[in-house]
Amino acid sequence: MALNQKYTWGDFLKEHPELKKKKIKRISSEGKKAFEAAYRAKIKEYLNARVERVNILKKKAEAKFSELTKKVSQLQKKKEFSMARFYQKEAGRQQAWIARLGKETNRIKILQKNI
Repeated sequence: MALNQKYTWGDFLKEHPELKKKKIKRISSEGKKAFEAAYRAKIKEYLNARVERVNILKKKAEAKFSELTKKVSQLQKKKEFSMARFYQKEAGRQQAWIARLGKETNRIKILQKNI
């Protein structure tokens, strides 16, 4: 869902019923200023929550990756190469997931700067 769909004029009016009673339109100068200020605040909160969620996922993925690499090294010492190859693929998937999460955090940081 796009950021402009996360917080709409309807959501703004629900939070500020006094503006709804005054029948202030979104295109008016007062409505634009009030909505833009509220929009920036809400989107910054949303993006901060998203960064925290991504960081939690990244920590979990890194923990699983380190666990898988330990398992691979143990299997290679035992010379069970077929099982080691299987766990190497799993470790590769985790590493790719970590990289995608890193790209997502970069995108979020860019969005935060632009708002």
